[in-house]
Amino acid sequence: MKKIQILLSTYNGEKYLREQLNSFTALDNFEEIKVLIRDDGSSDSTKDILKEYSERFGFEVIYGENVGVNMSFHQLILRADRSCEYFAFSDQDDVWLPHKLSKAVCRISEIDSNSCALYSACSSLTDEKLNVNGHTLIPKKKLSFYNAMVQNVAVGHTQVFNRHLLELLAKEFSQDIGITDHWAYLLASTTGQVMYDEEQTALYRQHGNNLIGYGNSFFASFKNRIKRALSGAPQEKTRQLEAFLECYGSDMSPEHKKELESFLSSQKCFFKRLVYLFKTKVYRQTVTETLIFRLMYLFGRYKIKNKNKNKFQRRYQQ
Repeated sequence: MKKIQILLSTYNGEKYLREQLNSFTALDNFEEIKVLIRDDGSSDSTKDILKEYSERFGFEVIYGENVGVNMSFHQLILRADRSCEYFAFSDQDDVWLPHKLSKAVCRISEIDSNSCALYSACSSLTDEKLNVNGHTLIPKKKLSFYNAMVQNVAVGHTQVFNRHLLELLAKEFSQDIGITDHWAYLLASTTGQVMYDEEQTALYRQHGNNLIGYGNSFFASFKNRIKRALSGAPQEKTRQLEAFLECYGSDMSPEHKKELESFLSSQKCFFKRLVYLFKTKVYRQTVTETLIFRLMYLFGRYKIKNKNKNKFQRRYQQ
């Protein structure tokens, strides 16, 4: 197995953290795996737990101030060990299956290392006590930039990527990133390849403190989609796309850049939005989801209402 580094951001995770860290030590070829953890200003016993595992297993731990999950992961990306060939994002409250990384590396190593590569996989949904009650949604359509524009199906705790993608992620940062794993899906889908594995490689714990949860039934999933549609989620996606174009416009394929520019510029009025929808290639994973997206776009749900938003704050890796 090639060298791989796990990137984990923690914050007040004492309740479930040990189970996740123990699952790291049970991974296949653990001796070839490095672990880099950044604590985002925890006030519970998380720091004590991290100190224990650092002493026992050599995990590298950074203790930082609270800067939020996206900036915390960006700092991990900047500090990642460039001698490793592959990198994996991790949440603090899941449990990984032993073959998770070995399977990912086997798949992702088939791609040219000089291009960006991102691997994602299915996970078992569990309750707080890790009783399995379902699985994450398996994509019905191809993973592509046109899907990534409005939907993230490459769930962060399953993402494994190569050094080339890490370097591009390190190059730019914006406060308008919705969530780091969606940002990575956008970047990989326009600069390289994205692959999805239907085999379940992790236990995805669902609990009240999840930052982003999954519904494990059609009704729950549909209710969550409607709830997010009526909130600021569509506008947040547009902000993220504006930031992405600002940060990576020169790295994008011409076809993808043209689509993104058209998505943003057509939002000014109803007629332009209608014209755009006749020619767009953007889609979500099901016919129903795509229809909901198109209706929301047509009636201006993706249009940013607050024009006085802060300018992009970007960070460069020199």
